[in-house]
Amino acid sequence: MKISIAIPVYNSEDLISECLDSLVNQTMPKEDYEIICVDDKSTDSSLDILNQYKQKYENIVVVERTENSGGPGAPRNDAIKIAKGEYILFVDSDDYLGSEALLRWYNFSKENQSDITLGKLKGINGRGVPKSMFKETNPDVDLVDSKIVFTLGPQKLFKASLLKENHLTFPTHIKAAEDQVFTMNAYLKAKKISVSADYDYYYLVKRDGEHMSVAYVPPENFYGAMEDIISAIKASDLEEERKIKLMAVFLNRHFDFSRTKNVTIKMKKEEERAEWFQYLSSFIHAVPEEADQFVLPHIKLRLLFIRNNDLQGLSQYEREEQDIKKFCTVHEGNLIARYPSLERYQVSEDLLKVNYKNKLEHYLQNIEFSDRVLSIQGTIKHKLLDDETNKNQSLTGVLVHRNTKAEKYISPVSNDNSTFTFECLFDEIASAEEDLGVWDFFIESSVDSYKLRARVGNNRAPYKYSTKAMYLGHNALFVYSARPYFTMNYDNLSIDIKKHAYTEAELSYETETKDLSFIFSGKQICLPNQSKIIVNTGQSEISLPIKRVDLVPDSTKLTINVQGLLDQLSNVKKERLVEFAINTSNNKISAKEDNQVIILDKKNAEQSFMLFFRKTVEVQYKLTTSKSKFYFQY
Repeated sequence: MKISIAIPVYNSEDLISECLDSLVNQTMPKEDYEIICVDDKSTDSSLDILNQYKQKYENIVVVERTENSGGPGAPRNDAIKIAKGEYILFVDSDDYLGSEALLRWYNFSKENQSDITLGKLKGINGRGVPKSMFKETNPDVDLVDSKIVFTLGPQKLFKASLLKENHLTFPTHIKAAEDQVFTMNAYLKAKKISVSADYDYYYLVKRDGEHMSVAYVPPENFYGAMEDIISAIKASDLEEERKIKLMAVFLNRHFDFSRTKNVTIKMKKEEERAEWFQYLSSFIHAVPEEADQFVLPHIKLRLLFIRNNDLQGLSQYEREEQDIKKFCTVHEGNLIARYPSLERYQVSEDLLKVNYKNKLEHYLQNIEFSDRVLSIQGTIKHKLLDDETNKNQSLTGVLVHRNTKAEKYISPVSNDNSTFTFECLFDEIASAEEDLGVWDFFIESSVDSYKLRARVGNNRAPYKYSTKAMYLGHNALFVYSARPYFTMNYDNLSIDIKKHAYTEAELSYETETKDLSFIFSGKQICLPNQSKIIVNTGQSEISLPIKRVDLVPDSTKLTINVQGLLDQLSNVKKERLVEFAINTSNNKISAKEDNQVIILDKKNAEQSFMLFFRKTVEVQYKLTTSKSKFYFQY
């Protein structure tokens, strides 16, 4: 048995079927995994549903507890005891897996001999999930130096021997954050922890009603669990310095992503704030002061208040931090937040730097192809600065080559009151061979001596073009296409520059107007003004102005009038191969269909027969296709 899946179930009649369906329909063979469902004395039809699935699928095991445990920890422990799998995966009854999750998870873990493997999480219906640790796949992550402490949920693949040989179970004496205690203990015992970020393994679903992560728990329970985690770190085999740094990483997580975040604001009543502060202080005093030097500045300030038993100061500071713009100024290239609550303490200016909390907030109002440029219009401002200060920012557009890291700078054509317009000239982006590749677009904003650069594009109005829309240009060295697009993971603007050799087209013709149209399916082609169709006859080139460009979703139609072509090819004998190109003969237009015949014109002409005898005949000027080539004949 490769994997045992442990599911605690309590009153999940409306949810459990979606979860189980995702498990029984995995790409892993059913004989390779078991699904252990532990019913915690449900009072609805959950148990009936579990038994229905058990009758249908041989790899489902149903365990009935005789009394309700009050939490998911005891049912998970029951599953650990009977698990037959080489690995154990904990799944909640209201979540589900990607169809390839088990097979991918197992193969990756076996290949890397992992004790614990974190699979990428995906939030559904607005459910927040940890993301920082899933930026890249890493077969061997460091517990202290990585971000994995920021995900302490049990939705991971654990080697069964790791849990059983170290007697790792979910604590049942606490009713809050018991999964965090379990996961941290497992992290500390694991010899190798891995991250697989190339697939959405586990879907966490936000359901109607209150989730356990936000349900009220007594502060003594919550902070008791936090003290258990600190005790586990202290008792671990880590070197002393790494223990201190790990505690600091955990404190960063704790203050920014737990119930303690802005705790004095959440607690509306004074006596409630006092009670929570009492247990918070007890927890913090269990953490050695040496850890304070490694935490983020805003957390170090919180620790300053807590270690000085200053609830009033902490309350004032947390409210001031919510209104940070009032206190934030630019000083010597940094953003400094001078909070009144700190006036009674001697705090260094380095501790007041809030550069790391700032970001550029943007909105792209319009992205448009215009002649030879890509026009980018929008707004941008610094999150921590007020509107008046943001008016003083100066902007620079920066294109960074993804491979070579070369940079090209663009000045805005307009920049007024945080509203900007950049015009990226395609011929300047693609000016040499080394410019081929992907360019990522940034905006750099400067206020006085402070600078910040950020990717843009993920906050925008709907993009008016198709995903395959491209500009077709020529830089005197080669024909190139420039395709703006938005990146897969972060949805930011980039431009892909490639050499362009040919484009397939279908033809249509209007006999009355003598308009010939080239229809390019599956792409939108944007061209500079005054573009032309070049016709190469083998002896000369004929330039025909493009009469009209029609862009429709996923298609482009270029229309020319062929009268000038007919006039210049009237003396063609029999058949001649001709090549069509856009703006340059280096770029060929190829016929999409073979054996297509278009009658371009009909005329009466005199032709010689047998010495001196002449006869008037009808001549048809034709454009034919054969194996993606064009022939002109009559």
